Amino acid sequence: MPQIIVVGAGSSGCVVAARLSEHPDNEVLLLEAGPDRSGSATARQLASVNWIDAMRSPEAFDQNLRATRLAGGEPRFYHRGRGLGGSGSVNAMLALPGLPRDYDRWAAEYGLDQWAWPALRSWFDRLKPDLVASTREEYTPVDRALADAAAALGLPDDVDTFTSPDGGGPLWRTAGATARHSSLESYLEPARSRPNLTVRTGGRTDRLLVEDDTVTGVVLTDGTVHTADQVVLCAGAIETPAILLRSGCPRPGVGKGLQDHPAASVLLRLKPPHDRTDPAAPCIGAVLRLSSSMESGDIHILPMHGALSESTPAHHAVLMAAVMTVTSTGEVRLDPRDPTGPPVIEQRMLTTERDRAVMREAVGQVERVLRTGPFEDIVESAFLDATGTPLSALRDDDAYADWLAASVGDYFHAVGTARMGLADDPGAVVDQWGRIHGWRHVRVMDCSVMPEVPAANTHLPAVMVAERMSAVLVAELAGLPGPPGPHAPGRGAPRQ
Repeated sequence: MPQIIVVGAGSSGCVVAARLSEHPDNEVLLLEAGPDRSGSATARQLASVNWIDAMRSPEAFDQNLRATRLAGGEPRFYHRGRGLGGSGSVNAMLALPGLPRDYDRWAAEYGLDQWAWPALRSWFDRLKPDLVASTREEYTPVDRALADAAAALGLPDDVDTFTSPDGGGPLWRTAGATARHSSLESYLEPARSRPNLTVRTGGRTDRLLVEDDTVTGVVLTDGTVHTADQVVLCAGAIETPAILLRSGCPRPGVGKGLQDHPAASVLLRLKPPHDRTDPAAPCIGAVLRLSSSMESGDIHILPMHGALSESTPAHHAVLMAAVMTVTSTGEVRLDPRDPTGPPVIEQRMLTTERDRAVMREAVGQVERVLRTGPFEDIVESAFLDATGTPLSALRDDDAYADWLAASVGDYFHAVGTARMGLADDPGAVVDQWGRIHGWRHVRVMDCSVMPEVPAANTHLPAVMVAERMSAVLVAELAGLPGPPGPHAPGRGAPRQ
């Protein structure tokens, strides 16, 4: 019976553990550094379909992580979920696959022929029926204004955002009518009663056990040793490279290639009655996809009804401008003062001229959207920060640069720190199926393997990666040829 350790119970790890344990010949141990919150008040809060409830649950995040967003910037708190479910239990539940050209570029530029869009379409199609889409009846005032603004700008206002056309439309979510359904709820919970699946929380993985070129298990930070025939790292784009660095992985690309979507927010004070919020409803239900002068579909304008912070004057909603196709890269590395502690995260967003130009266009599109009738009908004032700096300040280039330096954030979509690629590619850490180049019996199956961040929220692509790669491992353990198709439905499949 193969002994398999899965490290990390987030968006990918819950999928991998569930899929591997479908087969009774596999003995699966799922290790999670954070707690199991099942049945707790925090778990009930995180289940809410309103993302603001999750963001107001500090105990659900790793409070020790800090990251610099722009090169040379000051480290700020980095939002990363902690506990069973990982970041999938604290995300905004938005489920988009990205654009076909994202994956075609993986194939063309990195030699990943198994990851071109034609090979992935059926996998995303299989995930779609388990998602729900917002309806216009569920739209918040800013959702509705954004969709109507698309029409005012001559764009469609009802596109299927699972596909690629520009325009406004309802978002797909990993949620039901009343609760979040991320990987924890959809994959792991239905599998936890299996006798061949053990879930252990509260134990952080320090490093891999490596003998010559073979990985034989893991060592936790408290010294506990777990041995296995196979180890699968699903600790995410921050912790997976940290584990590999502490393990002495010889690939120079470990920790390099970090990407995320840079985002800038404009705060909106709404006119009554549009300022009223419904805490039982999703706070984000629509998106406006636009094309910059550089690329198609590379800008998102995302609304949020509600406030995560205080401001003067008070605001009731936010419009976020995000660059969805990114060329800047950062790095995750160990802190030499505390190698087993939180890693150093330098995102270095907007370091390329292209990314800076698209960010400027994205902010300009927010200003353009706010000048449309649908927003003029509901917005009393729009400003840039907690002190009420007006949008007109952005006309000054120095003020714009200062604003970005102080406020630009990430979308919590980190990828690329143990990326896929060919063995002779020095930046590549794993092959197309997550096997670490030069080491045996160890794989990576999380968003750190993505060579570039797709133009989408990364939860659904992370689930797709975990589905595909775990199917290959299942087939290999069973002695079957690959690459296989999707897992057989009905055996640990997502909740319908």
